[in-house]
Amino acid sequence: MDKGEATIETGATKPTEGHESKIERGTGATKSSEGHESKIERGQAVGYHIPQDIVAEVLAKLPAKSLMRFRCVCKTWSSLIRDPFFVKLHQNQSLNKPCKTGLLMSTKHQLFNSHFVFADHEGKQALEEDTISIPKSANVLGIANGLACIVNDKHRISVYNLSTRESTTIPPPPQEIRFQDRLSFGFDPLANEYKIVKFCAHEKEQFEIFTLGTDRWRRINRKHYNFYGGAKWYDFKEAICVNGVIYWMVKSMAESLKINLHSFDVHSEKFRQVAVPGNGLCLFSDLIQIEGCLAVIQDSECGNKFKLKMLQDYHNNVWTHKIIDIPLGPKDVRYPTLAGTLGTGEILILDDHFSGCFRLFYSDMGSKRLRSAKIALPSFFSENKWKRYYANHFSQTGENNGSWLYSASIFSFHHVENILPLKEDGLGFI
Repeated sequence: MDKGEATIETGATKPTEGHESKIERGTGATKSSEGHESKIERGQAVGYHIPQDIVAEVLAKLPAKSLMRFRCVCKTWSSLIRDPFFVKLHQNQSLNKPCKTGLLMSTKHQLFNSHFVFADHEGKQALEEDTISIPKSANVLGIANGLACIVNDKHRISVYNLSTRESTTIPPPPQEIRFQDRLSFGFDPLANEYKIVKFCAHEKEQFEIFTLGTDRWRRINRKHYNFYGGAKWYDFKEAICVNGVIYWMVKSMAESLKINLHSFDVHSEKFRQVAVPGNGLCLFSDLIQIEGCLAVIQDSECGNKFKLKMLQDYHNNVWTHKIIDIPLGPKDVRYPTLAGTLGTGEILILDDHFSGCFRLFYSDMGSKRLRSAKIALPSFFSENKWKRYYANHFSQTGENNGSWLYSASIFSFHHVENILPLKEDGLGFI
């Protein structure tokens, strides 16, 4: 068999001696060169070749779970499915499909683990066995293309593939991770690389980078060390990676109301402070992704109208203003949260309170059509009443007013299937 081809066995047999056969597409019969059907003998088979590129094109359209099973079919398929070219081909196919909605549900309660829950683009929940539990000692640093970067209470960093359930442990950085340090996870679409960035909030600022697939951390060029100008600061909201750029909000400890927007280009590995037009950022600003762009939510009017500032051009710092009106009724959601747009062009809105199930709202930006879906929750979430808290605000620690017993953080993301193989080390992310 020539390299790059696959052999498929059929129920057809070779013709009688002296006659050549031609396999007709769509049938199992063979004809001799004289036009007569050959006799098919049980137990005999004819092999024919399928080019490897066609096999790859067909397999790339399958879900990740099927591909993980098909690795056992033969060595050729196993090698193909792990090939970097095929991994990228499958990822591109996944990006062109209506993406799933992923929910990371976390709680500060010591007895409850965090969970990943998934729903398809129509709001239909994935199977219960697809729910992923994360130990309460772990913290999710970021999610990119179906890969989750996780750190535990012992500062051990792991990358976990939400599609294949494979994980790998990242070697510790040269400088010990401290409480004040910030770890972020981002994807470089130009080089197709995933990177972990460590921001050191010490007196001598240092920045270290780890590229997935390598074996050591790197320090960024020294000229970037004084990025914060030596001022005391802390980032009080989670970072977000949009189009290969990680953004995070930084609050000055010297000026309580001064908040800056900082960024890190994952490809060029350069930092900058991003100027936000108007009054800049406030304590209630949030960062989300709208239509492929970074968007800053300033405030909402009556809970239904959201004022956005959208960064259309990162390199030239071009912003536009937009108001999104969500057709929610007073009985739908009391305090809706705008979570971003989906691949379908719809906006995802999260509910504020939930018990037994969690409600998602999808609003079409063109037609203003609103639809909703209910997601069943893991047992410990469904057995209690919950109120969402904003994990990005460290000052809020949850509440217990006798009605809503527990508080939970709900982080939504676009789940893209990814079959990138990770070097298993047996440690997992626990």
